[in-house]
Amino acid sequence: MVPPASTFKDPHTLQTKAEEVRAYLVAIRGGAPFLSSADGRLLVRWLEQGISVARILAAVDETAEKRRKKRTRSRLSLTACRRSIEKKTKILQTKAPSAKTSSENIQMLKYAEELNTMSVPDNLLRAQATLVRQIQNLDGTQDPEEAASEAVSACRYFHEAAWLACSDEHAALREEALVELAALKNILNPDALAAAVDEVAHDIVRRRTPLVSAKVVWDRVSAE
Repeated sequence: MVPPASTFKDPHTLQTKAEEVRAYLVAIRGGAPFLSSADGRLLVRWLEQGISVARILAAVDETAEKRRKKRTRSRLSLTACRRSIEKKTKILQTKAPSAKTSSENIQMLKYAEELNTMSVPDNLLRAQATLVRQIQNLDGTQDPEEAASEAVSACRYFHEAAWLACSDEHAALREEALVELAALKNILNPDALAAAVDEVAHDIVRRRTPLVSAKVVWDRVSAE
């Protein structure tokens, strides 16, 4: 679950950020709409250290990609992303701060152009147009991490729309997920298998629009 507001230094700001991380994680893995206690504690610590939503969720996407290549027994969680998030944070902290330029905005506008030409089914055209507009509206944002976090939020809304748009495929997607998880079928207990199937089914839908991810957003903003 999202940590209670009383644990935050700035309840309004950090609670909002925590909710965005929770919502994005649920959107890409499916399953229970809350964080574990361990994930909640990690998230509080990262946010209080000033790690941005975009940076956290880029690591979540990176971890999800690695898990795709080798299916594991555990669920996708913030704890599973801990090494990636904290390693990247240390690397960024050692870099000398650079002057802010408009290059981040240029990268975001290029990203919007790519999203605009992305192939999607007819029932996602409206969601695509909304996503493109939201990314375009970030032009002029002075703080690149703020821009990235806003863009990641827009990506999350698209993920949610994409999952709802293929509701008639959900049964088939879960069958396809079961095939991918064949090696774990007789190892996981029923609840764990159901959670894994839901996660892989969501992942299959995400693969259709690989441009829409926190990792892609972060790569655009942090490119030197």
